[in-house]
Amino acid sequence: MTINVWLREGFISFVIFVIFWAIAKSSFYTLSEWIPKLAKKTKTELDDRLVEVCKTPLYYLILFIGLYIAFDNLPLRGGLKGSVNGTLFILLTASGIFLCIRIVQEAISWYGDNIAIKTDTTLDEELLPLFRKIAVIVVVLLGVIFIFKHFDQDIFTLVTAFGVGSLAVGLAAKDTIANMISGFIIMIDRPFRPGDRVQLASGEIGDVEHIGIRSTKIKTYDNTILVVPNSEMSNNKVININYPDSKIKSRIEVGIAYGSDIEKAKRIMIEAALSIPVVLNDPEPVAFFLSFGDSALNLLLIFWVENYRDRLVAIDMINSIINARYNQEGIEIPFPIRTIYHGESEGRKG
Repeated sequence: MTINVWLREGFISFVIFVIFWAIAKSSFYTLSEWIPKLAKKTKTELDDRLVEVCKTPLYYLILFIGLYIAFDNLPLRGGLKGSVNGTLFILLTASGIFLCIRIVQEAISWYGDNIAIKTDTTLDEELLPLFRKIAVIVVVLLGVIFIFKHFDQDIFTLVTAFGVGSLAVGLAAKDTIANMISGFIIMIDRPFRPGDRVQLASGEIGDVEHIGIRSTKIKTYDNTILVVPNSEMSNNKVININYPDSKIKSRIEVGIAYGSDIEKAKRIMIEAALSIPVVLNDPEPVAFFLSFGDSALNLLLIFWVENYRDRLVAIDMINSIINARYNQEGIEIPFPIRTIYHGESEGRKG
């Protein structure tokens, strides 16, 4: 191959690259200076956000396309040209994948910030992170298939191998997959939502902080995060204290001494409950003579609190008032007494 051919083809390749470089620079400048001014005139900010995230990936995509075409035009032979061409093709495909991912993610984020928050349900907001991850996986898989197709690889063989590999991975990670499926079911069925207070089958109580794909995070009373696999949340009994509303029934048991005025003791319990602002008047508090205990007459007070978060505060205040009023009225709250009889020493010997 003559030097003239090399010079001519090299010059053409250089011109091609310069043209694409100029197009890339012009695109970047246009998306940075002119398009934003036009986008600001529209009613939606989606176009503004897409312009901002697209300008840099688009610049590199155009640049890699120019490099690929320019190098492919060079009169090279053998493995060197194939290796460099393959590398450049992978780079420009990766740039295209990155550009598509940025567009999809920004569009989903815009939907969450402007539309999802205005709907009556929070389901779409909870599913958006899942949709974002699925969209990224789909774009990457399509890009990989496109690359394999370019190198004349058998896609069906790849899909078969991927299926066999997925089966092996699925058997090895069945618990993780079960948690992911359970997480999706929880997001659809919505037995609880972020912010709800729940009680688990194991007895722990806390507020739901986040429902993820693999696990649910619950903030306990101790200000610690309890991470529970979604399969356990889905398969075991979970009490949603926040459903159907924030009202909650509470109970206080008190034992009074035998011979005490039961009706007066019950009236004091009800008056103590009604004196607390967070206790509801409808349904009104009620007191019952529950049972005859070993050392006391057992009374039960039932009352409703407007918000479950005030339950412990209400119990504390009611108990304090009952204790003070019982002391004033001479009503004794006994403690358990055991009487033990000892036989005479002679009797034990006999």
